Amino acid sequence: MAPGYWGLPSSTIDWCEENYAVSHFIAEFWNTVSNVSMILPPLVTVFLLIKQNFEPRLIACHISLLSVGFGSWCFHMTLLYSMQLLDELPMIWGSAFLIYAIVMVEEPPNKSNIPLQIALFTYCSIVTIVYICSNVPVFFQIAYAIMVLCMVFSCARLIRGLHTCNKNIFIAGVFSYGMGFFLWNIDNSFCTSLRSIREVTGPLSPIFELHAWWHLLAGLGTYLGLIFVADTRCTVLGIKSSIKYWLKVWPYVSLE
Repeated sequence: MAPGYWGLPSSTIDWCEENYAVSHFIAEFWNTVSNVSMILPPLVTVFLLIKQNFEPRLIACHISLLSVGFGSWCFHMTLLYSMQLLDELPMIWGSAFLIYAIVMVEEPPNKSNIPLQIALFTYCSIVTIVYICSNVPVFFQIAYAIMVLCMVFSCARLIRGLHTCNKNIFIAGVFSYGMGFFLWNIDNSFCTSLRSIREVTGPLSPIFELHAWWHLLAGLGTYLGLIFVADTRCTVLGIKSSIKYWLKVWPYVSLE
């Protein structure tokens, strides 16, 4: 296939979706548009949280998810190396914001944890420098996986210590993210078979774009994790809150 609008890929990874198969201007169409799950919900929620005077670190977490979605959109749209970094590095730095917010859930308002901030900044800086110098995707994936595990275990610790946590939101988030990760691995391991299936399924072929499903499910799982943290924070501070649904579909924390 001839190069599309952005030219030949310069990224270190080219995913299973066929390049420029749908649009001359978007390298991986379905992998691109599926990032809407990491862009629209946190964008709307940021305004809702600001309006309700939530703590800045909770707002920063939603902005972090938004930045990951934007970077991933640019990466899959272009398959350029610079855009790949715009996708992957926010995943590392954004995870640091999430870890900090989770660890600080039970702390008094306006309290800071300087040692934790230094530790997270150092970790992210080392990962960034090593990854840019090495260009080894596996290194990035392991570094990111470590941060995800830290987030999950930290949330699990909160659930054990606080009996009023919304466990269902947390479980739903972990399940969604885990299912997305499973499909991500299937997409990587069985790309040839998936492409063959897409060739014969015609209009239904987007169903088998499993990396796009990874975006949708991982975005949902991460967002539910943010809802869990914000709702738990309100519980700890004794603030009355409830989980409502934007357009009767997407959950967010609302102060009563």
